[in-house]
Amino acid sequence: MGESGGDDREQRDEISLLTEELIQLSVKGSKVIPNDKPTLICTIWTEKFYNPESFKAQMKSLWKSKNKFEIQSAGQNLFLIAFEEEEDLELIMEGRPWLFRKCLILFDRITQSVERSQIRLNSSPVWLKVGPCLPEFDKKDLLHAIGVTFGGIIRSEINGEWCRLKINLDVQKPLRRGIFVSVNNKNKWWISFKYEKLPTFCFGCGKLGHGLPGCNSLNPAEKTKIKENPPYTMALRAESNILGKECIQLNNSLNQNRVQCFYTGGSDLDLIEYGKAEEANNWLRMTHGELLVNENEEEMKKQEKEDYDMSNERVVDKRRSQDSNPNSVKKSTWRRVNPAPTVAKQKDENGNKKRKATEEIVET
Repeated sequence: MGESGGDDREQRDEISLLTEELIQLSVKGSKVIPNDKPTLICTIWTEKFYNPESFKAQMKSLWKSKNKFEIQSAGQNLFLIAFEEEEDLELIMEGRPWLFRKCLILFDRITQSVERSQIRLNSSPVWLKVGPCLPEFDKKDLLHAIGVTFGGIIRSEINGEWCRLKINLDVQKPLRRGIFVSVNNKNKWWISFKYEKLPTFCFGCGKLGHGLPGCNSLNPAEKTKIKENPPYTMALRAESNILGKECIQLNNSLNQNRVQCFYTGGSDLDLIEYGKAEEANNWLRMTHGELLVNENEEEMKKQEKEDYDMSNERVVDKRRSQDSNPNSVKKSTWRRVNPAPTVAKQKDENGNKKRKATEEIVET
């Protein structure tokens, strides 16, 4: 193993290593140790590289706490935030979700030293907008039922045909676009989900932390196809008033077999089948479809530009670090060089050859 490793390096004209130098040691990882003050541990849910100093600067300008706080790096993409007062820590936790360059920041409290392998930062509270809800739905029961599928409700609000609930979102899973709801197992209806402060997400796989251009789960051909008809769209953002294609298409198909209700005082509602007006559905599908396509295309262009800007930033940061370090080596690999005496000897021999050639020319 040692000899082959050295041979490979010699073939590439790099420094060869001794067998003893090729030994790989395995050591314990250092623990993450919190400050004596109220402390949070956090990470940025993204597959992109970024400048940690930019993160620190942006958070200090964004968070308006009563007292100062300190942010220190605890590892790659891992930070400890120490507060002077418990009140400031609670303020930050209550204000979640927080974003850095459209990427979600995941937080947790840390009160004692912990092994890095035991750190679990994979969820964040988010506000979910649910609707539009039919008048037949008991909205409190609806929110409770939806909250259970997310592992529980932190808070909920009801406002007309739209409802809001705060849930813990598992960032490792694709975003959920909605859910089927029925009353007494009749008249099934598709209820859409919209996410407030939704970070960058992939139009292809539906996961947070990257856009379609940076998705490692899809090949270039699949990405090109998805651009034309993405399974995940801008309709997932609560700031968008556009209904998702799922809501329009699923509810339109369900309407074909939906039943009409009559209220006659019986234990069960009297039901008859009916058909929905196709003209209204076609107009709704066309109008929302055009607006949705425009929003999707605009967001995809932004994601491509962000990927390009992040790549440039990495190059600039690398150059700055090299310029700031006078001892930095700009060559990517070490090359073999002849010892100084040998180089001097070669120069003398070259000089003698040139002189002999000159003398021969003069004699002729």
